[in-house]
Amino acid sequence: MNSFSYKINKIKKNQIFDGKHLFIDGMSRSGKIGIAPIVSSFERVEYFKIRANSDRFLMLYKSGHLSEEGFKYLFESDLILDVWFSMMGRDVNNNLHDLSSIVNSNKREEYMTRVNRKDTPETFNDVAKEIKEKKLIFPFVIDNYMTVSSFINQINKNFKYIIVMKNPIDMVFSWFRSGRGTRLGADPYYIKPAFQINGLNNIHYLMLNNAEEFSKANPLEKCFLIIENQLIEYLNSDLLHSKNSCLVPFENYSIETEKYIKKFEDLLETNRTEFTSTEMQKANLPRKKDNDLFSKKANMIFDNMNETYTDRLKNLYKRYETEISDIYKLSSIKKYSKGKFKGLSINEFLKVSAISNYHLGKRTFKK
Repeated sequence: MNSFSYKINKIKKNQIFDGKHLFIDGMSRSGKIGIAPIVSSFERVEYFKIRANSDRFLMLYKSGHLSEEGFKYLFESDLILDVWFSMMGRDVNNNLHDLSSIVNSNKREEYMTRVNRKDTPETFNDVAKEIKEKKLIFPFVIDNYMTVSSFINQINKNFKYIIVMKNPIDMVFSWFRSGRGTRLGADPYYIKPAFQINGLNNIHYLMLNNAEEFSKANPLEKCFLIIENQLIEYLNSDLLHSKNSCLVPFENYSIETEKYIKKFEDLLETNRTEFTSTEMQKANLPRKKDNDLFSKKANMIFDNMNETYTDRLKNLYKRYETEISDIYKLSSIKKYSKGKFKGLSINEFLKVSAISNYHLGKRTFKK
């Protein structure tokens, strides 16, 4: 066993590149991918990357398997490598159908020329100089970092954030519809860490203190318990209304897209390009308000959770409606006969609202 303790030594802070770093943060399924390509079309903004590893750093840190010092080091060093590799044409996404692929960027030809750069200390210095002189902006899509906002700001006070939130009814619905109530620890394609505690298996990192309750809940209720925990942490976040942040309720953004694009321009001190309108069309933005669909989603959830959790979801929604967005009001939910939407299966949820997919960087409902 190593005799050194991370409690009595500190890891030296890494020096990140002198450019702007933008984090498009939100809970999984909150709509971040509806924003990232549009922001990436702006002047001086690189094409966005999805930082899957950082999400796992966060989960290990919050579950007690990674120290704060270790978390900071991994976050900083991974950020340096992400920027460096992007500028070298290395480790970039070329899949035609992924939104995060550089193939779908208006700057793809420029990105492809970077593969000719040789990896040398001189190149590293040249890249650092280029980033600073061009004032490049690097956007990254991450999950749940606002839940540790009290110390994430310590890593770098100049980070910029677009914080994407979505009402808890839509969140619970989409989580269940995508299988998140049953996949943890069971689906090899879904590699989020699943925990074991007190003889209970496949416990979410946020539910380690309530593992027995989580284990007994049905798959839909499991989704609610996680969303409830995460959303409360977001509502209490120090960075939610900071000068370096732009709060984006996705239901508002979908309807008032132009308003929020202007906010993004102001936050990043840059401007949209001709390609921005193309990205809006590919994302099917702006969209129309659909209270009928929202009501069906709500009733689908209410009919398939126990009353205690339903009441807690309604109380959580009231807070969201008061503090974040009242585009869809709890009082506007249409009432259907009790049990009309009874059916705890993904297929039943898909009948109410299908999952959107992406083809050549464009939002589609085709498989």
